[in-house]
Amino acid sequence: MEALIVSNILLWILLIALAFVVMGLVRQIGVLHARIAPAGALMLDKGVTVNEPAPQVTAADRNGRPVNFGYPGDKGQLLFFLSPSCPVCKSLLPAIKAVAKERPDLEVVYVSDGDPDAQAALIREFKLEDARYVVGPEVGMTYQIGKLPYAVLIDQPGILRAKGLVNSREHLESLFEAERMGIASLQDYLHSPDHAHGNAVKIHQ
Repeated sequence: MEALIVSNILLWILLIALAFVVMGLVRQIGVLHARIAPAGALMLDKGVTVNEPAPQVTAADRNGRPVNFGYPGDKGQLLFFLSPSCPVCKSLLPAIKAVAKERPDLEVVYVSDGDPDAQAALIREFKLEDARYVVGPEVGMTYQIGKLPYAVLIDQPGILRAKGLVNSREHLESLFEAERMGIASLQDYLHSPDHAHGNAVKIHQ
C-alpha cells in the first residue's frame, strides 16, 4: 500500500515537471516566432531595377482592347504573370481578385501565354471574363519573367515599385509593404545594416 502511494506521488511530481517543461518550450517557440520576420516575395536579380521607370509596352487583351504597361496614368498597375498549368497561380487568383476590388486606384492585369483553350477554361473557372487578361509572350519577355507566379507593382507615374515571385498571399502583400516603405524588397530590408543594427539594439535592451 505504501509503495502504491509513493509511486502515485512520484507520477504526480513527474507530471508537474513535464507540464513546466512544456510551458517552457511553448514560451521559447513564441519568442522565436516573434523574432522571425515573414519572408516577402523573392525578387530575382534580373530585369528592371525597382524604383526605376518600368518598361513601356502595349499589348492587346483577350478582347482586343489595348493595354499599356508601364506608362504614366490615372491608376497604378499590378501585373500578375500566371499559367493555366500552374497550381500555385490558381491558388492566388482569389487574392488577386480581392486586390482588384479593394484597390480602385490599381489596375490589375493578368498576363499569360500558351494554349488558348486552357486560357479560356481558366478564365471561366475563376470568372475573369471582365478582367484585363493578356495572352502572349511580349509582356513577359519585356519584363524578363522566368518563373511563375510572378507579380509586378507599378505606380501611377510609371515607376516599378516592387516585383517578385509570389507563392502565397503573404508574398503578394509584401509587394505593397515594400512599396509603402520605399524599399526594393523585404529581403533587402531584412538584410540591410540598419535593420540588423535595430535588431541588435532590441536584443541588448
